[in-house]
Amino acid sequence: MQKLLHGELEIHAGNYVFHDLQQQATSLISPEKEIAFRVLATVVSHYKGRGVDGTDEVMVDVGGIGMSKDTGPIEGWGNVVAVIAPPSQSSSTTNTPSKWMWNKTGWRLGRISQEHGILVHDSSSGIKSPPLPPIGSIVAIIGQHACLTAANHPWYYVVDSSLPAHEEDNGRVGERVVDMWVPWKGW
Repeated sequence: MQKLLHGELEIHAGNYVFHDLQQQATSLISPEKEIAFRVLATVVSHYKGRGVDGTDEVMVDVGGIGMSKDTGPIEGWGNVVAVIAPPSQSSSTTNTPSKWMWNKTGWRLGRISQEHGILVHDSSSGIKSPPLPPIGSIVAIIGQHACLTAANHPWYYVVDSSLPAHEEDNGRVGERVVDMWVPWKGW
């Protein structure tokens, strides 16, 4: 490598480790296969009819501190790519066959405060009226800027997209945590 580069090689990990909505907007990546990070948040409240044209809105327990306040070419602060209903609820809103992989849910993170976010209808998803995720559901959100988002978290769970979480998952893949990475902090 040094001969090709004519000098010392210094590697900067950069955003290619995760990818995000900013890379998706370039059309240079396949979001379904190449965006590796999601921030998980819990649905804490519903606001029926409060949104644009009477659409519903949903409050989640992640905001600017957990996602960053960067914006980009794709509207909002993140796209919801999975909704996992709590075990006590009907699984009608749960995405299958893989819970955590890329799915169109009809929701995006449209507004944020410091510690909370509001999910709004994502009209670009093609889903006219997305079902309300039950309170207590976990949503997986892909943010605008992975670097700033990742810097806000003390560790990352690494999920193997080819492995089921448990034997009873009936073939669903992409759910088994295989490692936990602790990032180096400080410059």
